Amino acid sequence: MEEVVKGVLKGLGGGGRLTEEEMSGAWRSAAGKRAARHSRPVSLRKASLVVNVDGSGWLYELTLKKKEILERLEGNLKGKKIRHIRFRIGEVK
Repeated sequence: MEEVVKGVLKGLGGGGRLTEEEMSGAWRSAAGKRAARHSRPVSLRKASLVVNVDGSGWLYELTLKKKEILERLEGNLKGKKIRHIRFRIGEVK
């Protein structure tokens, strides 16, 4: 039965999208637990990930680590390619 549901979702286009939980888990793994407490991915469109951070210090630190984070994310996102990360100050839940 599970395979039938997966097949139907894939046919509808729902199988390829990342859930919020999958994206958050991949982000936590790539950025590290400490940085993940101060940042949150908010959208992924056209290979560009937008991440909210809770302050200018974290925006600076994560910008410096952008290349490293991109490399770590590569293997964690169901084959989705991320070519760019854009950090902005915003709400982090």
